[in-house]
Amino acid sequence: MLAGYGAGEKGAREAARGGAAVVVVDAYRASTTISVLVAHGARVVPVASIEEAETYPADFRIGERGSAKVRGFDFGNSPTEVEEARIPEGSTVVLSSTNGTRIIEAASGSPAIFIGAFVNARAVAEELLNSATTDSRVVVVGCGWRGRRSSEDESAAGEILGHLQSGGAGLDDRAERIVRDHRERPRKALLSNTAARRLRRLGYERDLDFCLAPDTVPVAPRLVDGAFVRSGSPAISSCSSQPS
Repeated sequence: MLAGYGAGEKGAREAARGGAAVVVVDAYRASTTISVLVAHGARVVPVASIEEAETYPADFRIGERGSAKVRGFDFGNSPTEVEEARIPEGSTVVLSSTNGTRIIEAASGSPAIFIGAFVNARAVAEELLNSATTDSRVVVVGCGWRGRRSSEDESAAGEILGHLQSGGAGLDDRAERIVRDHRERPRKALLSNTAARRLRRLGYERDLDFCLAPDTVPVAPRLVDGAFVRSGSPAISSCSSQPS
């Protein structure tokens, strides 16, 4: 397996066009929230727009814009709120976020789309390694914030890529740099970056420690028929093109 790193919508689209599996990383907070929901047995339907989320036939609606909860929705993309709510197993949850759901949509066409974060980094890497063939390719995509880089997404991607490398996957140059930068970045930098300050300002400080805790939600959510569910380890398609 060869693993690469991509950034934002462009990275997701290029990875999908190249036939690579895609891991979408939005550590603060969509990827973490989706992982919690899937761990509790929910089906999570990602949609790009608030309008789609409002009309989708779901049991629960989760939405945020600018990190703030969408008025009238059940939850505001907070993994701690979702964890405490204990949404019933088998529920259908529709989710729309500022960044994560746009990147998921951009990855449409990829043979396999997974959700990754700190909380499930090892589980996602193991799922990819267990289902890989010699020429399998995967691109881990950091969502960023409205087209800009975000250190928490790059670090979570670095955590996943590091596990892939330890499991025998090769990394391209950009992925190796992401892993190196992650290992050199102190945790306190992630707790004081722009996204962290924004979440504190909106009253979501508890989400920060939750999102940064490694391997606390050991599931590998995979998009199947439009919804994220627990992955069943189907084979990942291979392609000879290079990841972005």
